[in-house]
Amino acid sequence: MKRLALFFALTATTYGEEWISLFDGETLAGWTAQGPVNWAVEDGTITASEGEISLLTTAERYLNYELEVEFKAPLDTNSGIFLNSEPVVENEATDCYEINIAPPTNPFPTGSVVKFLRKEGLGEKDEWRSYRLQVQKGVLSVTLDGEKLYELTVQSPRPAGHIGLQFNRGKIAFRNIRLRLLE
Repeated sequence: MKRLALFFALTATTYGEEWISLFDGETLAGWTAQGPVNWAVEDGTITASEGEISLLTTAERYLNYELEVEFKAPLDTNSGIFLNSEPVVENEATDCYEINIAPPTNPFPTGSVVKFLRKEGLGEKDEWRSYRLQVQKGVLSVTLDGEKLYELTVQSPRPAGHIGLQFNRGKIAFRNIRLRLLE
């Protein structure tokens, strides 16, 4: 209970100054499973490998922020990180911004924003990779493995929403998830 209280206390921090850890490395406190998936904590990571396509979402909603997350997705895994998301997404074009983690054969491979922008040539790697994602007033900035890929301005910016980790297909692992609030 103390960790959950600390989590909520940190979300009130001053904009742009402090990074907030969204995952304590030991529990799923502050996260909610939105479908039947075997979400678990293993060796300081959030993992999933079986279940129905769905999200693990933050309890809090966020509007403008910078998010850092590391992920490991073996070949042919399909997953993603959902920003400003509804708990259950019916349409990626209107219910969230989905930064995909998917093979090159996917219509939106790793580095792409589903239904908005296709990014090719970033490949699959069965090793730890990192995203640095920023949402600010309808502008998405995507950095993968330290390389800034693009900034995308969306016509109709999403309101505040959850951050979601997706299970779609294959084993996925996430760690070092942190957020910095922006004005």
